Amino acid sequence: MPDFFVLARVVGSDGAFPKWKERLVPLCEVSATEPYSTSYYWGQDVDGEPDTLWGLEGYAHPIGFFIGHPASEVFKREMKKVDEDKLLRHVQGLGSPDYDLHYYDMHYGFLSRPDDKDKDAKDSFVVVIHFWSPAGRRKQLLGALSGGADRVRASENGPNITIQSFAILKECLDVNMASLYIRSRSKQDWETFQSSNVFRQILDDVAPTNEKSEIHRSQAFNGHIDQVPPIGPV
Repeated sequence: MPDFFVLARVVGSDGAFPKWKERLVPLCEVSATEPYSTSYYWGQDVDGEPDTLWGLEGYAHPIGFFIGHPASEVFKREMKKVDEDKLLRHVQGLGSPDYDLHYYDMHYGFLSRPDDKDKDAKDSFVVVIHFWSPAGRRKQLLGALSGGADRVRASENGPNITIQSFAILKECLDVNMASLYIRSRSKQDWETFQSSNVFRQILDDVAPTNEKSEIHRSQAFNGHIDQVPPIGPV
């Protein structure tokens, strides 16, 4: 079974970011101890919405997201504080549309590299690119992205890795959607990669099967990524 992931865009109310950052301290701590947790990595939007959060949650089994994480006393306590402080922009509560979630299976690529001395850094720069293929063409889109992952991995040698994650995620509910999760050591490293021949070639390869795309950037501030789940292999 492939690892299960959730990409979360959380739309905060005006000025809510400092309190969100507080709420995520205990949430990140408890997540790292949960049996199925592999990733729980959070950042602040840098594209003009400073009170919006971007998070990657990863689990060895979907039960970790749907049952395990929300069942913890820490989660219940912190979400109660979120509601009391009205930290969501439009509607409070777990059912709020301000929690914009996409559900994925891991398809290919990597979230960390063993030769990266900073692989567990909590302050990396994250770029998420959503792609939508024409109907029936997602398999080809995923193939083009996967070939790019191999080239990205081969383009660097440790210990000073600049592209720390290059993961291709297959959306579970939207059969035409795939997302690319790119984690770089800094914003400058991302901008260098963005202008590289390697990245331009990936976009060229993807173009025939890409109908629409979106790019979102965030600066990470807390969490863990690509850990061995405490329960062990599933």
